Amino acid sequence: MEQVAQAVIDELRESGLSGLSVPRIAQRAGVHTATIYRRWSTNGALIAFAAGRLAERALPVPDTGSLRGDLRAMLRDLRAFLEGSDGAALVAAAFAFGDAQDVQAAQQLYWRERVVGRDPMFNRARLRGDVDDRDVFEDLIEMAIGPLYVRRYISRRAIDDVFIERVVDAVLSDRQ
Repeated sequence: MEQVAQAVIDELRESGLSGLSVPRIAQRAGVHTATIYRRWSTNGALIAFAAGRLAERALPVPDTGSLRGDLRAMLRDLRAFLEGSDGAALVAAAFAFGDAQDVQAAQQLYWRERVVGRDPMFNRARLRGDVDDRDVFEDLIEMAIGPLYVRRYISRRAIDDVFIERVVDAVLSDRQ
């Protein structure tokens, strides 16, 4: 299914959300259109799937030896993802779908997979004594990545290393 994910990304990059065509995605991926409709009943679910596959490749789980270093590395990878044409196209498309129930479900699935994918990072932080509660860890992740989305998609300001360091300092300020 990697070929489907890449075909979605290519189609979004070339045609945008308004020009998204499942038959063209199927053709690019070398599968039947019915195969795509059977697995993904909505464009939102299809885009969430493609975003998840891209995120798996572009956002590895860091292991720097400290929660501070892991957050810093995670945010640098996220910056590259958000500034790259594929990541930017997928995130913009996901937000453009609005609050439809099927889209919310796809977004929640995407987010759950991203958080579960961070379990090795959480387990190492827990063993080091950096964080002991899974919910607190998830909150830290959300507090860390939120400012990058605001910078990229709302204020349109640069996400530089100084900004990333300030975000990490703020997120960890009560944990020191």
